[in-house]
Amino acid sequence: MTQCDLDAIIHSGEGYTVEFKRNVNSDISKELVAFANSSGGRLFIGIEDDGIVHGVQVTNELKAKIQSMARDCDPSIIVELEVFNNIVIIQVPEGKNKPYRCANGFYIRSGTSCSKLSTQEIVEFIQSEGKVRFEDLQSPTACYPAILNEGAINRYLRLAGISGVIGIEEILTNLGVLRDGGPQLVLNNAGVLFFAKQPACFLPHCVVTCFLFKGNTKVHILDRKSFAFDLLTNIDEALIFVERHLNLAYEIKELRRKEILEIPEFVLREAIINAVAHRDYFERGANVQVDIFDNRVEISNPGGLPKGLKPENFGKHSVARNSLIAALLHRCNYVERAGTGIQRMREGMKEASLLEPTFEFSGFFTVILRRFNLNKDVMREFGLNKKRAERIVAILRQLVVHLSLDVEQVATELSTSARTIRNDVDLLVTKGWVESSGSTKGRNYKLTGIGQKWVSSRL
Repeated sequence: MTQCDLDAIIHSGEGYTVEFKRNVNSDISKELVAFANSSGGRLFIGIEDDGIVHGVQVTNELKAKIQSMARDCDPSIIVELEVFNNIVIIQVPEGKNKPYRCANGFYIRSGTSCSKLSTQEIVEFIQSEGKVRFEDLQSPTACYPAILNEGAINRYLRLAGISGVIGIEEILTNLGVLRDGGPQLVLNNAGVLFFAKQPACFLPHCVVTCFLFKGNTKVHILDRKSFAFDLLTNIDEALIFVERHLNLAYEIKELRRKEILEIPEFVLREAIINAVAHRDYFERGANVQVDIFDNRVEISNPGGLPKGLKPENFGKHSVARNSLIAALLHRCNYVERAGTGIQRMREGMKEASLLEPTFEFSGFFTVILRRFNLNKDVMREFGLNKKRAERIVAILRQLVVHLSLDVEQVATELSTSARTIRNDVDLLVTKGWVESSGSTKGRNYKLTGIGQKWVSSRL
């Protein structure tokens, strides 16, 4: 360890294989078993969580205490200690006799922290240990360093704010994707997904396939693309494909025109990232798939819900099927805090006056995003021009999603007058799709059964 190495690690911050601790306390045992039950890692004693170095008084008594805590784990954990200046570095190897526990229970590494396992999760962990995590498996045929995609690495380091003051090997090791494979260094599967030149040559099922269908069924394909690049590029290209085939609206404020995608961009992005991050990579017969229909977008991945996450807790608790992949995505700011994505998607759809996402868990995990793409249907039903049909759809969307109608808001969104919107509402009332009540100033509107049936049959 050199000062340059330490500075780079501190700059990179805590991660899947790196943990900072101010001093030695009872939490150290939790971190030891968490690393041993996961992919191994290093604890830096004398450094705060935010990277501030305080150091510790390094004594033989302190070293003996750490070794004793490691031996007291069940099974015992063999650790190596390194001292650099006033920092103690505890090297914890991945355990060969999982699961390990300390006095407080069983822990695993989850992103940048350790998580305690419940009784059921312990049972599932033991059962699944015969099937090693896909992301941690080494790829001996992916010859290092010839396989490395320099552009993908440089882009990742830039997004993650990681300085290149140390060598690539040290950086990749700190990220948890490069291992000693015996006679040579070897990338694990996570490293191949993120940093290989042609990941699909080694992992042919790890592609993202996008389809555009005519109508609302999988019969007539209008466009298809398969993306077999590095993981971040696959996410970006899939998002570009979807955005290219969705409708745009325009908002003019202060003489500037702003394009607004019919489904919020961050909702689409979150759904695609989740599919890539949480798919079951052991399932080689299916890909992450994005399907665009006239009335919806479906994003699916093989694997269903991760083990340990019950349907009733979905969206409340976060369980990562692929902890290292999730940690790498978090480090480069592709995902925010764990467990917040689903709620953000729900809120984003509602703010856009769209129905909340629908989630299906079977052998696949599927997110369904309703488009509310009814302009052509309304034009045919009423014999209207495109502009008025757009206003009618905006009115219907508010009534379906919010169960009420804010005439002034719709008028502002469509850059028209409240009187124009009220005239459009009167047309829906005459049609029998909307009923009104209350005084002229405080009039309330709601969909009738006929209106609800017409709309729901097309969503």
